[in-house]
Amino acid sequence: MCTRFYNTKVIKSSITEVYEYAEPIAYDYKNTSSENINRISFQDATPEMKKERIERMQKRYLNERWTICRLIDVNFDNSTSFLTLTFKENVQDIEDSNYEFMKFIKRLNYKIYKTKKAILKYLAVWEQQKRGAIHYHVMLFSVPKIPYKELTELWGFGSVNIQKVDADSKENRGRYLSKYFAKNLDDPQFLIKFMGKKRFFTSKNLIKPNITVKYLEKKIEFNESQILFQKEYFGKKKVGDEWFTYPIRYTKLSEKK
Repeated sequence: MCTRFYNTKVIKSSITEVYEYAEPIAYDYKNTSSENINRISFQDATPEMKKERIERMQKRYLNERWTICRLIDVNFDNSTSFLTLTFKENVQDIEDSNYEFMKFIKRLNYKIYKTKKAILKYLAVWEQQKRGAIHYHVMLFSVPKIPYKELTELWGFGSVNIQKVDADSKENRGRYLSKYFAKNLDDPQFLIKFMGKKRFFTSKNLIKPNITVKYLEKKIEFNESQILFQKEYFGKKKVGDEWFTYPIRYTKLSEKK
């Protein structure tokens, strides 16, 4: 597969976000050097490799935080609910808890829609409590009201809490979940402990934001009245054994024409 490049990324949900990169970004290629690094276990990696891997995880999770916000934005409706599921026991094994959570999703889907076909629309993240136990925060889209008692019985492991999402702005919708997902991302020990573990879950039937990439010869000239927010920051690019920084301009636009 031949390598292609872009320097502009446009993401459309209820707003439009534009990323303009001073350095071209390559895609549609196979990064064999990265594969070789990942074959080395974290335990056997050099201190520099460990540091680099942790930084990559932090960057990936921060990007996923914005993915969560955008998915909530484009799927939000008047029947969106926020559900929290807690284990009564001090369940700390993430694989076991994720397994039980997915079984609950199937039970809930069948309870509402009377079919095993996956119809339920949801997005979920897990969080670790101070005692170490795992619990889940779930956004349910287009779901009718479910009695608290029935939800508790369907979950079966502890307490549940559900409430209608009352966001005062479109941007605040995603914060219901993204704030939990972003916790502990600055803690290397947390990242190492849960390395390779799935951090958030979505149903396959969610609407996706529209994302396009292109290579432009000139910077975009924006209509000032449409700009909600704009900033410049720096990205990092590795060439050979050296890292270089380059500017990125981020612009958030309103729907106003």
